Amino acid sequence: MIERSIGFTCHTGDLSWDELVAWVQEGERLGYSAFCATEESGKDAFALLAVLARETRTINLGTTIVNFYSRTPTLLAMSARSIHDLSAGRFGPFGLGTGGIGFMRRGHGIDIDRPLARAEETVAIVRGLLTQTTFSYDGRWFKPRDFHLREGPIGERIPPIWLAGLGPKMVATAARIADGVIANWLTEESLAEYRELIDRAARAVDRDPVDVQVATLLMMCVDPDDEAAVFAARRGLAFYCASEHYLHIADICGLGEDARRVKAVWEERDFDRATRLVSDRLLEKFCLVGTPEQNADRIRWHFDNRVYPVIYPLPRHERMVEDHHTVLRLAARYAWQQAGAPRRSEVRTAAQGRNADVQG
Repeated sequence: MIERSIGFTCHTGDLSWDELVAWVQEGERLGYSAFCATEESGKDAFALLAVLARETRTINLGTTIVNFYSRTPTLLAMSARSIHDLSAGRFGPFGLGTGGIGFMRRGHGIDIDRPLARAEETVAIVRGLLTQTTFSYDGRWFKPRDFHLREGPIGERIPPIWLAGLGPKMVATAARIADGVIANWLTEESLAEYRELIDRAARAVDRDPVDVQVATLLMMCVDPDDEAAVFAARRGLAFYCASEHYLHIADICGLGEDARRVKAVWEERDFDRATRLVSDRLLEKFCLVGTPEQNADRIRWHFDNRVYPVIYPLPRHERMVEDHHTVLRLAARYAWQQAGAPRRSEVRTAAQGRNADVQG
């Protein structure tokens, strides 16, 4: 299981290459255990991780998430092997998922077809190619035959493979076949549901549910006392309210009507009005937007419940670079000084075994 540590992520298109390198290097200095690249309309995730592998020394470099529709499982395995080698074994977690519906349909022109079966096939092939000297698989979409990576497998101790999951079926699939599940908008209510799903699905295949790591993106407002910063945080939440995937979480938290009001206006493309409709209840439930003590308590809650938080800045557009750095420093302070977590120097580094800080 992951020790009491935190990761971080961002929309990679919001920063230049040099700004991203400097930002991740600061995260490394501050003691974060992993930088986890996303991939939507920003930079290619593996190209970015390749650059960072040469510009960092100790921090783990992973993904949360890359989609498994626009790349074949074999290409995903090749990418994982490449970053593993470039970083001297610091690649991980390997977060995979469907990708957002809007991004996949409008950006790639791909429908999200049979996501559970696709996830299972992808994980099986990626894991097989990374662990076996010769691999075959007779899948629905992919049928590699007596194939191997030219550089050989990594071995049994491969980077942990996590599946992004919000709905019950994908969470259960992750519990059966993956090393962990990546959530968003994690709350007491949604975590309780996930734990029940994981317990049932893992035991059905003779797995210990404790071996299934739960991770979550943890959105953070840079300055709760600044009107522009709070508006930026509301805008980030409004974007997710517009997705059907998040309405179930809002429902079980008693905020379904709040989220649907935002969704209806967002779909009219009146984004500013939709942002203003994000209620204080939504903001406080799904974002770090409280006092330092309250934010530290929220991070501690994740640690106490064996959840790996991945800090997700919600910056002001006019202060994009500064806000990214401020969020890193604030979240680190909450975690290390107030939430009782050990600094990275006090836990095992990746070089001491199987990406120690991010293993599920």
